[in-house]
Amino acid sequence: MAGALLLLLAGALLGGPGASDAWSGSGIITFQDTVGSKMRLSCALNHSASEIEGHLWLRSDKVVKEDTLPGLRTEYEVDLDDSAGEYTCVFLPEGAGRAEIRVTGPPKVTAVKKSEHATEGEAVVLRCKSDSFPPVTDWVWYKLHDGQEQVITNGSEGRFFLSAAGSRVELRIHRLDMSADPGKYVCNGTSTEGTSTATITLRVRSRLAALWPFLGIVAEVLVLVTIIFVYEKRRKPDEVLDDDDPGSAPLKSSTHSSNDKGSVRQRSAS
Repeated sequence: MAGALLLLLAGALLGGPGASDAWSGSGIITFQDTVGSKMRLSCALNHSASEIEGHLWLRSDKVVKEDTLPGLRTEYEVDLDDSAGEYTCVFLPEGAGRAEIRVTGPPKVTAVKKSEHATEGEAVVLRCKSDSFPPVTDWVWYKLHDGQEQVITNGSEGRFFLSAAGSRVELRIHRLDMSADPGKYVCNGTSTEGTSTATITLRVRSRLAALWPFLGIVAEVLVLVTIIFVYEKRRKPDEVLDDDDPGSAPLKSSTHSSNDKGSVRQRSAS
């Protein structure tokens, strides 16, 4: 009992102003305190029947820190702006002790993708998420148009459908209209700690957009064929002149030359 009181006193002194502490059901006291831009989480084990072989920290069942150090105390620091969530500290070996720490804060809604591209007539899905604690309980989608917020309801126009599961929310738009649907869409998440929003830009391209690369290749081929054709047309007249050139005429045969020499001898003899 004395050891537990000492741990409680030490935690209060270390935490200082703004620190909070609580006992868990496994004989572990937990602390939360702010250190500059960080949130420091601490767990102190009251006692252990076996030697501690290390510590483990989890956030929403995902391991965020692990060590092989001995000791009845372990700490983990996280950015203050991203600290809201559910944490678990574990003393190793398993069974030595574990405790949960819940850090509350306003929701932090983010877009899974800040921009989406789709083709007219097809469907697109816009997604947002928030891993804050407590979780978002109410989601609202709206579109920004001329500075006004146009709220989107589930099933509106027979093309807009909303769905939410856990920390994620989706807006599915069917039969995209190239003139009406492009723009900025906002997802708004609200919890007991506040509200947060994220914006997604939707761009819709024409059906013919997929043909543009092919048309570009065809245009290049046509230009190349035209250049070759013009070159050939300009080269043919030069070839005709070469054929008429006297310098390229064939030499007289040797037989004709011999006959000429024979005629000259006959004239001399006469």
